[in-house]
Amino acid sequence: MVQLSEGRLRLTFAAGWQALKFDDTAWHRQRFGHHQAMDILAVHGDQHWWIEIKDCEGDEQNNQPRMSPTELPALAQTRTWIRSQGLEGQVRVVRAKPFIIDEVIEKLRSTLVTVLAAQREGEGQLIPYAAAWNQGAQLKVVLLLTWDINDFRRLAQRLQQKLNSALRPYGLQGVVVNTPPAGLDCQVARI
Repeated sequence: MVQLSEGRLRLTFAAGWQALKFDDTAWHRQRFGHHQAMDILAVHGDQHWWIEIKDCEGDEQNNQPRMSPTELPALAQTRTWIRSQGLEGQVRVVRAKPFIIDEVIEKLRSTLVTVLAAQREGEGQLIPYAAAWNQGAQLKVVLLLTWDINDFRRLAQRLQQKLNSALRPYGLQGVVVNTPPAGLDCQVARI
């Protein structure tokens, strides 16, 4: 049994599962620490789960802007002002917090590069997780999003569509859930 904590959540994986907090591994911190990465990598047999956790329950208001790919009006206004001042070659205007699906995809890419580099270098701790990219292995990308249960279903459906569209070039599918999906033998508890 493996227990991992991420923020205010504890994930307990059943016996037979391997799991780690990826961005806490020495390999990631020492070599790629300036890049964000998926929170948890888990494997059982040929099933691989790369999990990003966003614990937003109770803070939905502050996280609402990142649940939509639509830019805030203030961002467009700022870009217009930057252009009017002739600063577009010197200043780049971006969202303070990216659209959550863009963030997951960026973390997926970073994690992929790091895991493949670890495999190439023979980093034993991460080799089981590199097998996610072997032919025949099953890899699921999970966005574990805690959110007010009354609004979660509608939000998750919208995010699910965006996530699967973003994962299509990788030949992957993902899930947006507030509890572990079927097949992921894991319990989540608030700590």
